[in-house]
Amino acid sequence: MTHPLRLAETLASRLCHDLIAPLGAAHTGIELFSTTPSEHSTDFEEILQLVLQSTEAATSKASFFRAAFGKSGDTLSFKETFEITKKYLKDGKLHLDVDSSLDGAPFTGGGRLFLTALLWLAECAPKEGELSITAPVSDTFALTLCLKADPLILQPGILEILEEKATPETLSPRTIPCYFMWQLLQEKQGTFSFSYTPGTPDFVLNLRA
Repeated sequence: MTHPLRLAETLASRLCHDLIAPLGAAHTGIELFSTTPSEHSTDFEEILQLVLQSTEAATSKASFFRAAFGKSGDTLSFKETFEITKKYLKDGKLHLDVDSSLDGAPFTGGGRLFLTALLWLAECAPKEGELSITAPVSDTFALTLCLKADPLILQPGILEILEEKATPETLSPRTIPCYFMWQLLQEKQGTFSFSYTPGTPDFVLNLRA
């Protein structure tokens, strides 16, 4: 199996996994509409809310994935990227703390790096967490992302990716965002560093490109 095929398979699996729940809920709501008597106005209102919330969630996820994994993500400003991120995390348990200096930070070309890193770090906080985002003084794209979560979980294979020892054959839908981030860094001739001690609630990631 070629590397590009393996990457495409794993990425498609991840995208479908995240989109199937809201799309399935919307489909269920539409089915309920077709079987609910029209005089039950209260039921209609509840079903309508289910459909609206589900389609909104699916749209937010699709917009996020388009920016994170498509070329358009590198044309976005930080403000545009952050708006996409807030909608994606709207019903999640990861809270963002963004430094005001990011409004004027160089960001052109760094959107996908930020989004794929955020998607991966969200996986590390399955229950609840806080992600602090700062921009060190730099003439080029630079971000520091500090995750605090309890528990903080690194999926199997993540450290191998960060230590540049992973191969496409060992990837999973949960680790593909981290690998994609690493591939983008290679393409942009960027660098990264991280600080993590197993068993602690803190993970710090520095990105430069």
